[in-house]
Amino acid sequence: MAEQTVIAGRYQLLGRLGSGGMGEVYEALDAALERRVALKMIRSDLAGSDMRERFGREARALARIAHPNTVVVHDVGLHGDVPYLVMELLEGVDLRSLLERRPQLPHALVRAVAAGMCSGLAAVHDAGILHRDVKPGNVHLTRAGRVVLQDFGIAHLLDTTRQTATGVVVGTPSYMAPEVVRGEAPGTYTDLYALGACVYEMLAGEQPFGGASMVEVIFKVIQEEVPRLRGRRRVPDDLADLVQELLAKDPTWRPTAAEALERLRCPPNAAELIAEAVTEDLRTRAVRDFGPAPAEVVGASVPGLAEADPDVMTTAQVSVAAGLDSRSPQGTSGLALSEATRNEILHAMTPAVAEARQREAVGMVLRGSLEEAVGLLSRLADACRASLGPVHPTTLACVYWQGVCLARLGAGDSAVAKFAEVSAVADGSLAERRAARLE
Repeated sequence: MAEQTVIAGRYQLLGRLGSGGMGEVYEALDAALERRVALKMIRSDLAGSDMRERFGREARALARIAHPNTVVVHDVGLHGDVPYLVMELLEGVDLRSLLERRPQLPHALVRAVAAGMCSGLAAVHDAGILHRDVKPGNVHLTRAGRVVLQDFGIAHLLDTTRQTATGVVVGTPSYMAPEVVRGEAPGTYTDLYALGACVYEMLAGEQPFGGASMVEVIFKVIQEEVPRLRGRRRVPDDLADLVQELLAKDPTWRPTAAEALERLRCPPNAAELIAEAVTEDLRTRAVRDFGPAPAEVVGASVPGLAEADPDVMTTAQVSVAAGLDSRSPQGTSGLALSEATRNEILHAMTPAVAEARQREAVGMVLRGSLEEAVGLLSRLADACRASLGPVHPTTLACVYWQGVCLARLGAGDSAVAKFAEVSAVADGSLAERRAARLE
């Protein structure tokens, strides 16, 4: 679907966020409430009357759930004959991305994440819904410390006629329970098996059943016992025993979500642990993506800077912008950019376009949308260096705000390096200016 399409006269599509088995998810602007949302549209080839009925039933069921560990559903409707679902837009990182960069998590963090997943599953099951695709990619962690279950794209209502035919395997093999692989009817215990597979991976740094092919993984899920975690280094016995029960071949041996939550012994500072893990992940990516200063920048001068105020950047200004001072602004107007809009930066980078994108990036920083700001400032600085030059004022401003992002994320040394990069250019210009006056 084309960007800038407006759905229901209200939701303006800004860019595609991803796709799944049932359809595509877009970032959209809710013009009525002036907020960004995630809008999921069912695939056009699936948009028959039966699927529309199922989609509407799913949406109404999810909307009944008001729980911090499940994604919030705002609206549902039809765009022509195609159903859509409007949900909250989550910032942060999904558990799969976190595990790719940090395979084994500390057991306190594992307890915190698993407890959030259990709480969400308990709420979902109480509402008569199965998630049916619990996996790290569908578990979102936010900088506010939330654990959010998302993508109920193949959710199944327990209290309605089954919509998935017996014998059809739906899900991700590594997290599918043996009974589902055999084509048997799923239940709440199916989601609990997937939870166990996720906890196993967080503790061990690997999936319980690996294989070179999907067939090999499925064979192991059905035939083999899960490798034991008890006795492994840095794995508490109580968590090892809980995982063993969650991954039991016999569904009746698995605890419920509520029972698992009680046994997890969630730490009292769970939200802080999750928030710090997300911030640390973003901080690592920011340091990596922003990179070191190009060699040609050091000692260079900014054209036209001789006419500017010599006091280019004071310590107080840096502190205010970086949020280290009580005078730092707490918010700003404007909307974040979609991925497609960010990519446009790499093309047609005129000074006017660069300055406009830079203002939007600054707005992201000031309102705390650091994940978006990091991505935009990384692309923007690279594009400005290529199109405008490494010492152009707009390029240097991008570098400066990269430093602000790093400072807010706690990467002090890297932030100082960015500020020093700008200062080096400013100092070179001042030296040229003074030398010119002496001639």
